[in-house]
Amino acid sequence: MDILIDTIKDTYLILPILFIMYLCLEYFEHKNINQHFDKYLIRYGPIFGALLGIIPQCGFGVLASLLFIEKRITLGTLISVFIATSDEAIPILLTSPELYSSLLEIIIFKFILAILIGYLVDVFIKENHLTSQKDTHDHCHNHSLFIEAFLRTIKIYAFIFVVNFILSAAIEMIGTDQLSYILLDNSLLQPVVSAIFGFIPNCAASVILTQLYMNQALSFASLLAGLITNAGLGILVLLQIKVNTATILKICLILLMSALFVSLPLQWLHLH
Repeated sequence: MDILIDTIKDTYLILPILFIMYLCLEYFEHKNINQHFDKYLIRYGPIFGALLGIIPQCGFGVLASLLFIEKRITLGTLISVFIATSDEAIPILLTSPELYSSLLEIIIFKFILAILIGYLVDVFIKENHLTSQKDTHDHCHNHSLFIEAFLRTIKIYAFIFVVNFILSAAIEMIGTDQLSYILLDNSLLQPVVSAIFGFIPNCAASVILTQLYMNQALSFASLLAGLITNAGLGILVLLQIKVNTATILKICLILLMSALFVSLPLQWLHLH
């Protein structure tokens, strides 16, 4: 029951975000309106993505994934949102004034890295097309805008809720002490393990990483690595919509390499 309540708390804010986004998309699809600001999204997308990702809400990772699937944003912009987002880490660190300096460093590191990697991806990776089995543009508009948006929202949210509940239960069964052991405390390789752990598509991942850092079981470099790869529920949405595997692997590899590029030198300095 506690896990169920926590899952509701972690995901309920995603509902209005999804509904508003789908309502806007349905409006554009019904009216066949071309967005004149597309060129601005392409030119400044990674900056907008980094700014959006800073907001401590895992729903924005979901929003970015859906916009990417709809081909409204570039791969670089999607990556910038994923890198910048920290889910529940920011609210937790805000409860400890002595960690405000760490919080500021995390935000600055991730914001700059998000913009840099976002633009590099858009410059060097030209292939932003997808091959998904979705019916986003094929479904018939037999209902009102609100009903269409509501149905699409519930379909995505139901999947997110179920998977989130299962992952939260699994993490609860493993326990924090065991996770601390798995994450190789005081090891040069800890950022690598933390970065891999960060790929867990669940808000609980950022909570656990932050709590371990506050308990001094995780270094700053390792926390940063885990938060860079922790795209929240964004990657989960890409899997649910069945975006092609090559695109998802490419995204994960970019996130992993970005995390290690920053965290491994910091971890080496921490240990020496």
